[in-house]
Amino acid sequence: MAKGIDLYSTRASCTDNKDSKPTRIIFDADTTMGIPDCDIDDGLALLYALGYAKQNPGDVFIEGICTSFGNSTIEAVYKATNQVCRDLDLIVPVLKGAGSSDQPISDASHYIVDMAEAFPSELTLAVTGSTTNLKGALLLDNDVLSKYQQVVLMGGITQSLVLNGQIMDELNWSCDPEASLAVLEAANRGAKIVVFTANNCLEARFYPQEFSDYLKLPTEDGGYLWRTCAPWFDTMQRWYGYEGFICWDVLVMAWILDPWLFEQQRFDALLDPQLMKAGFLQPAFDGAPQASIITPRINAAQALSKRCYELWKLAIA
Repeated sequence: MAKGIDLYSTRASCTDNKDSKPTRIIFDADTTMGIPDCDIDDGLALLYALGYAKQNPGDVFIEGICTSFGNSTIEAVYKATNQVCRDLDLIVPVLKGAGSSDQPISDASHYIVDMAEAFPSELTLAVTGSTTNLKGALLLDNDVLSKYQQVVLMGGITQSLVLNGQIMDELNWSCDPEASLAVLEAANRGAKIVVFTANNCLEARFYPQEFSDYLKLPTEDGGYLWRTCAPWFDTMQRWYGYEGFICWDVLVMAWILDPWLFEQQRFDALLDPQLMKAGFLQPAFDGAPQASIITPRINAAQALSKRCYELWKLAIA
C-alpha cells in the first residue's frame, strides 16, 4: 500500500519549475469501493491517477475530491471516500456533495467554484457520478465550467446498453437530468465538455484471473486490490451472469492522463429534457437546441487494460 503520498500539499515541488505545467485534477465521484454490492470503478479511477503520479512525479496532482450520490447515498459515499484515502495514505481535501437533486448547493459545489476562481484555466474537473454538484456550482457561477481546462464526465447512453444479453439502465446522468442538461449547455458558453458514454466504455472489461495474474495477487489471500475488488466480480456474476466487470469510470482519468489511448470524436448533442431523464444522448439536427461535446472512443482495449494494471500495481506497490 502507498505510504506517505500527499498529492495535494506537495504541489509546490513541481510548480517551482517554470517549464512544467502539471495536470491538476478535482475528482467528483460517487466512490463506493469497499461497500458490498456497490461499484468499485471510481476507486480504480483514483488509483489510476495515484499510479500515474508515482510513475511521473510532479506531473499530476489531485487537488481535492468531491463526493456525490449515485452508487449509494452521499453519507455512504463520503465515508467510503475517506476510507479509501486513509487506506492509501492519500492526503487531499474531501468535500461532501449534494445528497439529492433538489439540494444542489453543498461544500463540494462551493469548492468547485472557489477553485475555478482561484486557478482559472489551470484545473481539470473529472466527474464520474451524478452531476448535481456541477448544477450547484453553476447556480453559484453560471460560467464556472468554462474556467476549467476541461470537464470530463462518465455518463449518458447513445443506444440501449446491453451486457450479457441484459439491458442496463443509465445511472449517472439520469440521477439528475436537469443537472446533466445544464452541464451540456455549458459547452455553448465556452466549456470544453468531454463525455465517456456508457456505450463507449463497454470495451473496458476486466476479468478475475487476469486481474490476479497481472497484479500478481494470489486469489486465496489477495491484498488491498483483491480484497476491495473481488466481491464486485461476485456481484456481477450474480446480477448479470457475467464473469468480469466494466471499469467505466477509469476512462475519465485515463483520458486526462493518457489521451493516446483514445480516439477523439465530436458529438453534437440534442438538448432534450425528456431524453435526459433516461440519460439518453441523441445526435442533434438543424434548428434544435444543441451543444457540441467530445465523446472519445477506446483505441485499443488491450492497451488500455495493460495500462490500467500497470498503474494500479504502482499505486499499491
